[in-house]
Amino acid sequence: MQNFKKNLGFNLALIAIAGLFLAGCAMAFLAYRGSTDSALKLAKARKEQAALLNGHAFVPGAAAVSLNDDNVKKAADDVKDLESHLASLIALVSGNPDLAIKGKASANSAELSALLRESVDGWRKLAADQGIKLMPNDPTAFGFHRYIHNQGTSPKRDFQKVDQQRQIIDFIVRQLAESRPAGSPLLIESVDREPVETFVLIPESKPGAGTYVPDADGSKNEIDEFIPSRSLDRRGLIESLSFRVRFVGYTPTLRTFVNKIRNSGRPVAITTIDVGLASKEVEKLLSISAAPSALPGAAAPAAAPAVLGGFFGAEEPVATNGTKPATPQVDQRVLVVPRKLSSFVVQIDYLSIPEKPAAAAEGEPKK
Repeated sequence: MQNFKKNLGFNLALIAIAGLFLAGCAMAFLAYRGSTDSALKLAKARKEQAALLNGHAFVPGAAAVSLNDDNVKKAADDVKDLESHLASLIALVSGNPDLAIKGKASANSAELSALLRESVDGWRKLAADQGIKLMPNDPTAFGFHRYIHNQGTSPKRDFQKVDQQRQIIDFIVRQLAESRPAGSPLLIESVDREPVETFVLIPESKPGAGTYVPDADGSKNEIDEFIPSRSLDRRGLIESLSFRVRFVGYTPTLRTFVNKIRNSGRPVAITTIDVGLASKEVEKLLSISAAPSALPGAAAPAAAPAVLGGFFGAEEPVATNGTKPATPQVDQRVLVVPRKLSSFVVQIDYLSIPEKPAAAAEGEPKK
């Protein structure tokens, strides 16, 4: 220990040199290991590159497909074709941009409330002017019951979306009114809509955080709002607004209505159609007897033949002197199925392509 103290500087220098030597050895070892890892990664990359250049047979017995210039060009052409096909699908879903229905971006709560009341009054007047009946006790508010029957209330958010719904319902109501044959009875029970303004934001702690979903309690007490169980909505690809029309009439009205919606050129799709018989109360309301009635254009029912030989039609006139009768036989049709009023429920989806699905505007429902 005395010798160490006598030569303290020399001994400390030796210790420092030994420490540096050990540190150098450790660094050399680490560098060696790093170079080994790099060499393994390089070998793996070269192997993958060789596999790409040599090609891969996707189907046994078929020629290998390699990453050469020709195949790269073909792949780029495929990408362009896919992009073109995607654009055509977008155009097909969106329809003619001139016929798209968009809400007012500048709408506010007070203005929207006034527009809703004005529209509902206009639709009711349209029905009265054309002889279309509404439910007598509680006539439909065309999807806006919560605002029409609660004075002073108005949407608190998503003004543009609600105004878009108002304009779409206007289109649907007018198409239905124009689909009724002259003199044919029609009762509009309700026009229901999806209450988009009641969607709630999912908190961060739950799955799907940051997106909007329908509020389970938001429409349970509203008779003309519904959450569609079947919809063409596909998150990030296609957005839809669902509507449900309930009316009572004859089948020609439904057929014309469906064709007018389909051929309107607007981005709409009929999702479901439910058909049932009208109730006795509705028949009484429309003043329609349950007895059979002749179809338009059909001849009056012929008298029942007196013999079995005429069961399947009118008997041919008996020829005299073996000659064929000169008068042609008249085609007479007999009503077999009574014409009954039917209750129809038609769900219609209005489709749109989200412009920026990844960055939707704040407060807008992302379904």
